[in-house]
Amino acid sequence: MEPARPASLLARIAAERLPLASGGFSRALQSLLEGGYLVPAPEGAVALTPLGAAERMAERERWMAVLPTVARVIGEESAARPAPAIAEAPAVRYRTAEVAESYLDRVLIAALRERLAQARDGGRVFALVLGVVDVDAQSEATRRAIVHRTIRATLGGSSTIFGGDTSAFRYGDAGVALVAPILADAARGMQLSALVRARMDELLRAMTASVRAFHGARWHVRSGHATWSADVAASGILLRMAQDALAQDLALAA
Repeated sequence: MEPARPASLLARIAAERLPLASGGFSRALQSLLEGGYLVPAPEGAVALTPLGAAERMAERERWMAVLPTVARVIGEESAARPAPAIAEAPAVRYRTAEVAESYLDRVLIAALRERLAQARDGGRVFALVLGVVDVDAQSEATRRAIVHRTIRATLGGSSTIFGGDTSAFRYGDAGVALVAPILADAARGMQLSALVRARMDELLRAMTASVRAFHGARWHVRSGHATWSADVAASGILLRMAQDALAQDLALAA
């Protein structure tokens, strides 16, 4: 582009009678000069700098992509390109089996692997306890609220109820998992299993009695445990042992 006098540019722009504020183009021209997009040229003219030329090319490419859409929107182009198809965002599913399994893999399995490695290196034997609550309520929202409150209260008071050396995790969609070392009592896993069942049942009784929206809900708490030994080669095997005990508890209740 040939250098043009600022006064001539401003005169041409003013002749277009665009609905812009008075002095707007003068300020824009000054901003371009200060930003390094333009430089003063001989005889009071201005010229594009390399930065300005690159910006002009980029701006031209952007507007070449925008103008067909603008023409289509205002209806001045019959053969305009079709409007792009807008894909609907996939629905986010909370508290599904996939979400529960993701949590289980990332948190609980990692803790079990760490405890298992410590036990192999001479650390303490430990027990894994699973507790799950099955709730039948008038609506799904009520059921979720009951389950959420029960799990939150169980996890919140885990150190006081189950012992300060017990690590508590959320298990799946409606349960908790406890990982505790075996200190002097080899039956600690069984004791914690009975304790977590009693604790969750106690919380459910208190909630259904005090919260009006929870009246009429029915529930069943099941638990299972497994204790690590040298025969257990992997954390997944220990988890399946606890899950089998959990399923056996459900079968006995049925």
